[in-house]
Amino acid sequence: MPVLDIDVEAIGRNTETVARLLRAHALDLVAVTKGCLGEPRVAAAMLAGGAVALADTRDYSLRRLRGAFPEAELHRIYLPSLADGFEPGDITYVSSWEAVEAVAALGGRRRVMVHVETGDEREGVPLDELPALAERIEGDGALELRGVATNYACFNGGPECIRDSVDAIARAAVALRGAGRAVKRVSGGNSSLLGLLTFGERLPVEITELRCGEALLLGQEALHYRPLPGCRTDACMLRAEVVEEYTKRAGGQLARRLVLAIGRQDLSTGAVRFVEPGLSEVGRSADYLVVEAGPEWAAVSLGAMIDMIPSYEALVAAWTSPYVDLKLRGL
Repeated sequence: MPVLDIDVEAIGRNTETVARLLRAHALDLVAVTKGCLGEPRVAAAMLAGGAVALADTRDYSLRRLRGAFPEAELHRIYLPSLADGFEPGDITYVSSWEAVEAVAALGGRRRVMVHVETGDEREGVPLDELPALAERIEGDGALELRGVATNYACFNGGPECIRDSVDAIARAAVALRGAGRAVKRVSGGNSSLLGLLTFGERLPVEITELRCGEALLLGQEALHYRPLPGCRTDACMLRAEVVEEYTKRAGGQLARRLVLAIGRQDLSTGAVRFVEPGLSEVGRSADYLVVEAGPEWAAVSLGAMIDMIPSYEALVAAWTSPYVDLKLRGL
């Protein structure tokens, strides 16, 4: 069985590094735990490392986090379901009138942040419709408008327009405040913005916080996937067994191939990076990863384990796969 080996202590150190970077820019860190299914040990390391709140997208994970950390601030960053009941956060993200009504119907006093579309072309209220939605929220005695948020580089946002995204959410906050709306918090985006900060750029002063998950788990920013200074990129390691090794004719040439017992069911289409040099992926099926071994590789015994560092997509897939053995160590 493939193994997903998680160094919880390394994730905590990554969190400390990212939190320190953000504090230097007067920003708070909201740690996103969706990549680890709201795993309490990982979440505890993130809180100890300096995160001011935890954020997740799934009801299962939010309930898990609430049970483990009753005093922590939880953010539901997944839009409320209109078909089924949903687990709210201490702060729940909304982007439509219908979602606002669904949160208000839960009863009690609920805090919300409006998710705004700023170029990723995924979720978020269009900028020109934001004022009316904010007015609707403030007009409901069951709701408290805490701020605005945006997301970028998760769906269709390219590197060339990331500044446009963060500048747009800053201008939106200024406009709402000018209209008398209470906008205490402005979430400027995710781990994709860390590259800007690392290389000396500053974000608009209106931004108060970032939501980061990939940077804490994998030690990299999420725009160009470059390692962050001071972060560990090997905190999450995949190990898969060699179940076949042959020199075969492939594409008209002889090639040395390894077949690893891990595939799309476990990785989806997420990339992996081999720790040892001389290995390269040829392709994958539902159950297997086919790897070409360079001439520097000696014979590999069947049953040997090959180490890989997953991309964020591969990490999320592996963590949710019932066919991958999860091992947590440290802290």
